[in-house]
Amino acid sequence: MSERLVDAVRRGNRAGLVLYLLMLALVALGYYVAGRIGLELAYLNGAVAALWPPAGLGLAVLFLYGVRLWPAIVVGDLFLGDYSTPLGTVLAQTFGNTVALVAAALLLRRLTDGRGGLERVADVLAFVACAIVAAVVSAAFGPLSLRLGDVISPDELGQVVRTWTLGDVSGILVVAPFVLTWATAGLRGFHRRELVEGIVVLLVLVALAELSPQRDVPYVVFPVLLWAAVRFGPRGAATAVFVVCSITVWNTAQNDGPFVRDSITDSLLATQLFIAVSALTSMVLAAETAERTRAGAALTASEASQRALADEQAALRRVATLVASGVQPSRVFGQVTEEVARLLAMPGANVMRYDGARTATVVGGWSEDGALSLPLASTFDLDGDTVVAKVLRTGSPQRVDRYQETSGDLAETLQRSGYQAAVAAPVTVGGRLWGALAAATRSDEPLPDGLEQRLCDFAELVAQALANADAHEQLAASRARIVEAGDVERRRLERNLHDGAQQRLVALALDLTLIGVKLEKDPWAARKTLTAAQDQLAQGLDELRELARGIHPAVLTDRGLGPALQALVKRAPVPVEITELPEERLAGQVEAAGYYVVAEAITNVAKYARASHVTVSIRSGSGRATLTVSDDGVGGADAALGTGLRGLEDRVEALGGHLYVDSPPERGTRIRAEIPCS
Repeated sequence: MSERLVDAVRRGNRAGLVLYLLMLALVALGYYVAGRIGLELAYLNGAVAALWPPAGLGLAVLFLYGVRLWPAIVVGDLFLGDYSTPLGTVLAQTFGNTVALVAAALLLRRLTDGRGGLERVADVLAFVACAIVAAVVSAAFGPLSLRLGDVISPDELGQVVRTWTLGDVSGILVVAPFVLTWATAGLRGFHRRELVEGIVVLLVLVALAELSPQRDVPYVVFPVLLWAAVRFGPRGAATAVFVVCSITVWNTAQNDGPFVRDSITDSLLATQLFIAVSALTSMVLAAETAERTRAGAALTASEASQRALADEQAALRRVATLVASGVQPSRVFGQVTEEVARLLAMPGANVMRYDGARTATVVGGWSEDGALSLPLASTFDLDGDTVVAKVLRTGSPQRVDRYQETSGDLAETLQRSGYQAAVAAPVTVGGRLWGALAAATRSDEPLPDGLEQRLCDFAELVAQALANADAHEQLAASRARIVEAGDVERRRLERNLHDGAQQRLVALALDLTLIGVKLEKDPWAARKTLTAAQDQLAQGLDELRELARGIHPAVLTDRGLGPALQALVKRAPVPVEITELPEERLAGQVEAAGYYVVAEAITNVAKYARASHVTVSIRSGSGRATLTVSDDGVGGADAALGTGLRGLEDRVEALGGHLYVDSPPERGTRIRAEIPCS
């Protein structure tokens, strides 16, 4: 009892046990029937045969279904045993036949990596080598057991060994390929036309093998054998060899046919030589044909893949060129959807923008019939398992193989338009999921693998177009803010000069005029007016210094950021604490930007925050300066709602830095600017 049987009994797997025993019974029966056919062709008192079919059947079965079926070989061989000979002779023959087939099956599986189709020349040569190994191992037991059982004489031993070996080799070459090729490939690739042609080939083979010309020219069947190998591959070659060799062996056993010689030995040798030549020639040619067919198919697939890749690259270049030209995103959407649909051979494609967690709007589309199933600017609820909804939930490429199994408004719209399946890729802008690029098909055929990745390449171009448009808008807005800020600053300077220093200078001019009038008549009054004029002049100078300090503090240029901030803190309307300053001076542009970030932040605190305390921290490291201004005010600051923070953002970003504002309501405001020091 085999290990598999023992294991099945231990586990109580009755179904597996029954199936295993049924397989053993079927294999043993097939082996026995094949053996009875072989014994009909036996010579030398039934000891040997010209062709031993059980050897080929056993090798094929053990290779295909595993050596666990070896008990069936033992049972079938024991039923075939000649019990008129000693029992030891029968058991030795059974042992030798079983060991030979198990060893050959294991070796063949190792040499071919489990390929049973014999579609490679190397596999055919490995099969022939295994056939010889099986025959030699079997011949090492069978004839010797006959001699030890005194069934044959010493003079007959060499002849029996030779005939036994050639009979096993012939049986394996004829039967095993027939079973292996059909069990491996089945009817795959055979259509009605091929079946009709195959039947015609078999009829011609039978006719040539039985008609009189073949008796005079025994190899006249070879053109048909070669035709079967070329047209139908290993299955055709194995079937043709099986039919022709079966007829040839049968005729020779009946003392008929072109291989009948003066002695039985010569007849067997001539027949076995014919079997070997026809089988090897047909199988090698069939394997070579199969290899060439595979190579041709691989070359065709490679060329198709190269063409598809070239088409895809051309489409990507066209879209990339359009993106680089800076056109409006709507034009890019139209071009991308058309390129994607044409490239993927799909009838329609769309670009959809997510409006929130439940809706999406169609912003671009293309259809081969010109009628968009999803009109531009239409909005759909993402309430089902459509491909766009799945992308929104996962943020990754998705596919839907059958829209009939989905629900929701969008799915119903697509079904009414005849779409059966779709694939989509996310469009991510600035690290945020913006929308999806989708393509759909009306075909019932499954979507090919790899469409998601191909779609992602185009989705990246859509994201780049959106990023370019956003950058262009931000640049235009930044330029407008700079112009506006310049205008505001000029008006402020004009107003300050007019309301402050200009008025004092006018008053000073009037006082100087009065001094000139009173100087001789009333010196004391003139001296008093002169004193007032000096005060006016001093105040005017202070106002001009204050005005100049607002433009660019002289202390910032002369002494650096720390002293400039200390002077700023002294004039601040709210308490300000500087907790950290860099030990060394920074670049002039960095110090100026840092100064104005702190000044504007303190001004905003005084105007809007209602804060009681402000903290300023500036540190330098890792090639950048980090400025942090925090307050304990009401919070709620937003750069999008005021020009002050936007101006600071523009100033910082002009130096390659970033400005971050964290201002939750009622929890204060924290402004952090990171500016490269280089």
